[in-house]
Amino acid sequence: MVAKMEERAITAMKKAIIIGGGLAGLVTAIKLATMDFKVSLFEKESKVGGSCRAIQLGGGYQFDLEPAPMMMPWVFERIFREAGSVVDPSLRFIPLPVNSRHFFYNKSIVDLTADGEAMADQLTGFSPENRTGFLDYLYAAQTIYEWVEETLLASPTVGWTDLLRPGAVKSSWKMKLLQPLDAFHRRFFDDARMLAMMNRYATYVGSSPYKAPAVVAMFAYLELVQGVSYVEGGNERLIEALVRLAQSRGVELHTGCAVDEILLSDRKVTGVDAGGEKWEADVVVSCIDPIQTRVSLLKDERYAPDMRQLSCSQVVGLLGCKETYPVLHYHNYFYPREMERYYIDLFEQREWPDAPLIYVGNPCLYEADRTGSGCSLCVTVQVPASFGLKPGQFELYRERLLYLLERVWGLQGLSEQIEVEQWLGPLDLQEMTGAYGGALNGRVFHGFRAAIRQPLKDRKRQGLYYAGAGAYPGGDQAMAAISGLHTAHLIKLEEERKESKLTRLG
Repeated sequence: MVAKMEERAITAMKKAIIIGGGLAGLVTAIKLATMDFKVSLFEKESKVGGSCRAIQLGGGYQFDLEPAPMMMPWVFERIFREAGSVVDPSLRFIPLPVNSRHFFYNKSIVDLTADGEAMADQLTGFSPENRTGFLDYLYAAQTIYEWVEETLLASPTVGWTDLLRPGAVKSSWKMKLLQPLDAFHRRFFDDARMLAMMNRYATYVGSSPYKAPAVVAMFAYLELVQGVSYVEGGNERLIEALVRLAQSRGVELHTGCAVDEILLSDRKVTGVDAGGEKWEADVVVSCIDPIQTRVSLLKDERYAPDMRQLSCSQVVGLLGCKETYPVLHYHNYFYPREMERYYIDLFEQREWPDAPLIYVGNPCLYEADRTGSGCSLCVTVQVPASFGLKPGQFELYRERLLYLLERVWGLQGLSEQIEVEQWLGPLDLQEMTGAYGGALNGRVFHGFRAAIRQPLKDRKRQGLYYAGAGAYPGGDQAMAAISGLHTAHLIKLEEERKESKLTRLG
């Protein structure tokens, strides 16, 4: 008798299918499972992780595909807590004493840190005005973050009109959140280095500081006041901990199983076609790019955008080197002489920049056991999203980047130090993450509606939802996780409304 009752309970459970096993997909799956959904997650790659996956090359060199600074680690503590668990003991977030090191053409080096005294000492060499402006800027960035926390992070947003809540428009206008990020920064700084470092936050969402809204300055507050961390052992540790949590809550993980189509009946989701089988579901959450979802899984080419509407992609070089470079910190940025030209190349000319802003990740600074006998360097440059390359373009660009790092930025002998290497471009990133054209943040983050580039709930198809960087302001791993929490919460609210309506009708 008990067995039959349990069988009926399981049958009555709502079925949810998650497409994509990145951070957003895993978090959505965990949250829905704790809400008594029967959850199945499909990942076309052999391992989950998305852009947080680890890549290993010969000689013991280990890399994070996306070694971005880790902000808001408490978000992941919340995920475990709300799932009725303690934080996985293998998961440790280690604060960085220096958030990032910045190299400029005049040979100056600036370390950004959440240590106020250290920052004040460095800025003394800039000018009294920029030193004072920095303190004023931190206060303004904090105000922006608090607005974002109340307006976007506290509850799920279905569409951009949700931003028209009482007081939200008035306060955003007062703080001038809709002015371009660069114009906002020029209220506080006139030193070209300060402007370059602060405008860099637009690249966190794959966009231009001349068009992205000032709300992006929230990342400055998170880094320069709250500080950043790294995951001990690499981002793969975070993924492994979330996988264990998901499986403990009954989530079924299907790796190496691509979803080929989202199935509909009268504009209502009925399931998916994956691995040559049809899987039924009451709700489907796509945690890959919304554009890719509509073009490839809903088979609707009308949603294919102009490539100018997409955020940046990347060229990523994973270099296993025999020697270390003491000048490097964990996160490093090398700035071209003309930052304006760099953004013009990316967003107006849509060309691979000849003089790019280069990021170099150097985890061996703190974790020598992940870097073989020398160091594992992750070289990243933003390039336009695309579906093709000119003949020889990749090889020439590799040579260009190595030349700049060696001859201009002083990483002497880098080419000779490389033992193993792997280079990835927009098409590789599309294949690995599901990002349309390799645009890791979906649509470009420009203009008023940038805050909600894709509603979490599909307005035309009942039961279809979205999560991830393409549906939510990107920037880092925590924001992807927040999008998963919000989407799961929204699904629960929608299901409760349906049940309440049925109860009233009954």
